[in-house]
Amino acid sequence: MQPASLLASAFLLFMALPAQTVDELVARLAKAESLDDEAIGIAGTKSETFRTYEQLRDRATREQLTKLLDHDSAIVRGYAFRALADRSEEVDWPALLALRAADTAKVITFRGCERIECMFGDAVIELARDRKLLTDEQWLDLAELLVKQKSQLDARNWALRNLKFRDGMLHTLRALAAGGDGAAHVALARFRIAKDLPLLTAWLSRPGAFDDTTAFLAAQQFPDASLLPALIALEPSARAKIAEGLPHRLREWFGAFAAQRTAGATAFLVRFLQQTPPEERVRHRQIVELLREIVAPAGGEAVLAPLREELAKHTRK
Repeated sequence: MQPASLLASAFLLFMALPAQTVDELVARLAKAESLDDEAIGIAGTKSETFRTYEQLRDRATREQLTKLLDHDSAIVRGYAFRALADRSEEVDWPALLALRAADTAKVITFRGCERIECMFGDAVIELARDRKLLTDEQWLDLAELLVKQKSQLDARNWALRNLKFRDGMLHTLRALAAGGDGAAHVALARFRIAKDLPLLTAWLSRPGAFDDTTAFLAAQQFPDASLLPALIALEPSARAKIAEGLPHRLREWFGAFAAQRTAGATAFLVRFLQQTPPEERVRHRQIVELLREIVAPAGGEAVLAPLREELAKHTRK
């Protein structure tokens, strides 16, 4: 082998060697394009970025990792956060997450085959949910902080849609809902306070109710019979979504009817299905599948029996 070839081979071998110091590993991660999970791509393999992270996780001290939470690179911050979690370090998770509530730096996460751009705060809060790093009460503390700080994170809306807030947040939630905050409508509905029904009815009746799911999710949380006329009045909009080839937009609307558990709501769903033209095979099948999914969690509740019987007829077709 020629000297030049030997030199090139030695250089390539040197470049392939793993970094030996924490600083070198950090520098390498700072150049990465995405926050990679352990298994990415169709083959579910480890990326070089994740292998570098594993070395950092195994070599850095807790103090070094904690310091890296303030690194300029969101990738480095993210992996430092993950390393602390992976190593089950005893740290103040509520405080660490609270500091990230305002971290809106953009970062690309790569999990499986999905590459998604999100805000850094959302990435670490999702990791915290996956790892169950907070107690239920600590999650409520964080959720209240996200709402009070008017956080731009998607985690704020997730919390409003999924958590039952404490009574002390009622006034705040009511004010947000009155201002047109859809996620706040869902949170407010969980309190099931009668005087809030006009607010929810107005949210259901607004133009573009099918543009998001918040009105229907709220109606599922507060399935008061007085909401039924407003739900039925949306039938023309629902038919329009079917005509546009978007029948999936009806899922939560159907769910709001099913949540009522009344003969009137069930009768409407039966009629809606009967009047969906079977000749539109694909859309008709999608409607049947959606309704079957909505009915399934109710088990054998008698009030939904007419809908189950109607679905059985259409399934046989």
